[in-house]
Amino acid sequence: MLIKRFRGVDFINRDKEIEFFLNYFNKNPERVMWIYGPKSTGKTTLIEYVIENYLLKEKSYNIKYLNFRRILISNFDSFIDSLLEEKDEETQTELNRSYNIFGLFQLEAKTLKKIKEHKKNLFNYLIEEFRKEKRKNILIIDEIQSLQDIYMNGDKKLLNEFLNFCVALTKETHLSHVLILTSNTIFLNEIYNNSKMKETSRFKLIDHLSYEDIKEWLISKKDLGFRVEDIDLIYEYLGGSATRIKKLIEEYKDFNSLKEYLENEIEITKNEIKFTFRELRKLNKEYLIEPFKEIIKDILTKGYSDKESKEIEEAIDFFCEKEILFFDPIKNTTTANSKIYVKAFERLLSDG
Repeated sequence: MLIKRFRGVDFINRDKEIEFFLNYFNKNPERVMWIYGPKSTGKTTLIEYVIENYLLKEKSYNIKYLNFRRILISNFDSFIDSLLEEKDEETQTELNRSYNIFGLFQLEAKTLKKIKEHKKNLFNYLIEEFRKEKRKNILIIDEIQSLQDIYMNGDKKLLNEFLNFCVALTKETHLSHVLILTSNTIFLNEIYNNSKMKETSRFKLIDHLSYEDIKEWLISKKDLGFRVEDIDLIYEYLGGSATRIKKLIEEYKDFNSLKEYLENEIEITKNEIKFTFRELRKLNKEYLIEPFKEIIKDILTKGYSDKESKEIEEAIDFFCEKEILFFDPIKNTTTANSKIYVKAFERLLSDG
C-alpha cells in the first residue's frame, strides 16, 4: 500500500477507487454517478484528489465542482446567483454586464434577466453551452439534497428540474459526466426507488478503510510507536474511520493511556445518542426509541439490520439524519455509521 500526502495530510490506499474513477472518466457519459457512503469516509477528498492529481494535468478535461453544502440557497434566484461569477472588467456597464456561469460559460445580463423572469429556461441554455465545449466535461455536485423544497416557477421543483438536467447531460446527450456526492442515504433511497433515476443512474459506495489498510498506515508512522496490539485495539474501537484515527493521533497523548482515550470516545458517543433520545421526547416522538433499540440489537447480533416496519423505517430516517446509523439503499440494510457507534450501542443497552 502506498500512503500518499494530499493537502498536508495522509491519503491512505484508495488505489482501487482511483482506478475506478479514471476508467469511468475515460468512457462516454452514459449515467449519473451517485457516490455515497457513511459519514467521513473521504468521498469528497477522494474525488478532489483524482481531479487535482490526474485530471487537471490533462488539458482535455473541463471540470466544474458545485458544493451546495457551502451555499445558502433559499429560492430559485439565490440558486442561480450561486452559479455565477461576475467578470471583473472595468469597462462593463449595467447594460453590457456579463457573468461566468458554472465558471465555464459566459452569460449576458439580458439573458440572466430572462432566466430569472422565467422567460428562458436555465437548463436548456446550459445544455446548449455544453454542446459548444470541445473538451471532456465533468460536473461534480456535493450535497444536492440542499435543493429540496425549492420551487422554480409555481409547482416546478428545482431539484427535479436539476436532476432532469443531469440526465440530459449524461444519458440523453452524452455531453458531460455528472457525479453527485451525498452522505444522506435516506434522500438517496428516494432516488434509488424512483424508476426514472434508477434507470439513468449508477451508484458507487465509498466505505471505511479495511483493517489491513489501517494496520499498514499506523505501522508506517514509526514516530507514534504503536505496537500491533495497540493497532488492534484502535481498530476494535474506531474501525476503518481515518477521520477518527487522525483525531486519535492528535489527542490520545492528553490521556493516561490509549485505552483511556478510546473509552472516553465511547462515553462521548453514547451521550450523543442519549441526547437524540431527549430530542425525540421534545418532539413527542419517543415511540421511536424502542424501534431504534431493535435495530441496534440486530446490528450487534449480525452486523446489520434488515428489519422493516413503519416505526423502524421512521427510526432509521431519524438516526441516519443524525449520522448515527447508515442506511444502504442498494443492499437495503442498516448499519452503524462507524465502529465507535457499535461500541456505544453495546454500552447503551448494558446501561438499560
